[in-house]
Amino acid sequence: MMRIIEAIPVEGYRLMVRFNDGLEGVYSVDPESRGGVFLRLRDVAAFNAVRVNPDFGCVEWPSGVDLCP
Repeated sequence: MMRIIEAIPVEGYRLMVRFNDGLEGVYSVDPESRGGVFLRLRDVAAFNAVRVNPDFGCVEWPSGVDLCP
């Protein structure tokens, strides 16, 4: 099963993500265009607190926002 193993915040509310098969890419998570709960990530410090949930392989933030695997 393909899983995200690393997510690194980069400028412009983007994430560099790496999958367990070696595939890497940059994904935009712009809070203004996504709206809803993603507006909690407008603060750059909050956005930069991103982590990968080791149990589910999904990207999440301490504020309760996540991207489904």
